[in-house]
Amino acid sequence: MEIAVRKATLDDLPAIAALLRAARGDGLSERERAERGFVQGNLSDQVLTRFITGTGAFVAVHGDELAGVALTSDPAPLAAGEGPPAGTIQTARAAGMADFALYGPVAVDPRFQGRGVLRLLVDAVKKSLSTAYDEAALFVELTNEKSLAVHRHLGMREIGEFTAGGRRYLAFAFALND
Repeated sequence: MEIAVRKATLDDLPAIAALLRAARGDGLSERERAERGFVQGNLSDQVLTRFITGTGAFVAVHGDELAGVALTSDPAPLAAGEGPPAGTIQTARAAGMADFALYGPVAVDPRFQGRGVLRLLVDAVKKSLSTAYDEAALFVELTNEKSLAVHRHLGMREIGEFTAGGRRYLAFAFALND
């Protein structure tokens, strides 16, 4: 199976939005969401445009099919906000991280899971962002067992826990220049 990874363009926005909506796990039980993994939040086209035109969104494609997506962002605009991104920034700074990007959300189409798509996306993020940042930080809700397992499997280091909006999160980090 040939998977190509590249930076997303605005032409990819509808497919990215559809994949992220499907990855929310709406309609699944809490147990099913934990086992399958889920993406949080509803990202508008305007927000997705900022990801794509900012530090970048990265897409994995198989022919004309979107296999996966990884969004990245600069933490500066989100640092004074609330919610998991701000909690991740505070946790990263408390862990001594100074020069980092935010990584996520990330989603892989279920048809392509278990085939190394996420690793390809992470490699693309590293290659693209390593000249501007030393590390990347991300958050995973503690109820998202699949995402926790996947990010641990990829060797990302746990940098701390935090609470936002009444939910518990684990922050991870990974070097961009390894």
